Amino acid sequence: MAILKTQGLVLKYTDINEADRILTVLTRDKGKIKAISKGCRRPKSSLLPSSELFAFSDFILYKGTSFYHVSSGELRESFYDIRNDLLKLSYAVYFTELADTVTDEDIPSERLFIILSKTLYYLSRNEIPIGILSCGYQLKLMDLSGFRPQIKKCVNCGSEENLQKFSIKLGGALCNLCFEHDKSAIKISAGTLETIGYLLSTPISRLNTIKIDNTIFIEIDKIIVDFVQNHLDKRFKSMDFINSIKSLERE
Repeated sequence: MAILKTQGLVLKYTDINEADRILTVLTRDKGKIKAISKGCRRPKSSLLPSSELFAFSDFILYKGTSFYHVSSGELRESFYDIRNDLLKLSYAVYFTELADTVTDEDIPSERLFIILSKTLYYLSRNEIPIGILSCGYQLKLMDLSGFRPQIKKCVNCGSEENLQKFSIKLGGALCNLCFEHDKSAIKISAGTLETIGYLLSTPISRLNTIKIDNTIFIEIDKIIVDFVQNHLDKRFKSMDFINSIKSLERE
């Protein structure tokens, strides 16, 4: 019987029977796995804390025929404070949904595990503005997934001059001679392109050092969300919910 000792973060779960759960866990060593946490929903179960959404734990698992099985889980961080704020909770769900979407089972993805864990940590600590944290996380996730946006030269011809639009479809900036290659490309400022570069290159823990003009931030936020949905070919309900919360807050 193969035993796996690893750190893991619960991306989502499905309740089964009266007391069990199937966890989707992003692990440091094995990437995304499915694991049965047997009896975890019983009130006195020692597995309950490590079987909740977002739980970051030290797991001991063994491999069954179709699933891993949780032998033990020692909770390291629950990110409990996230649950006290609807907007933060919604972003946390979106972040884990993105990680689930870009990973395949049993494919190691330690860098994504670290980035997601740090993002949830700073989300719960209120040390980085949520909007900047979200943009930084999404860009880094897309970079890891092979969809790094081209911002320093034209995505069509390679020119580094007169980069005035951004093509969601083509995945990067367009110069003024290549606008016809994407009629729906978005007008973009040099400051916005530069800020996207900062967000890509700055570690999650240092995102609080970035100051973004509100006009530029609004432009970046929309571009990144559209970029993610286009290249992952998925509309995320959690992001739709985030936008509805923001609309209510503006009223």
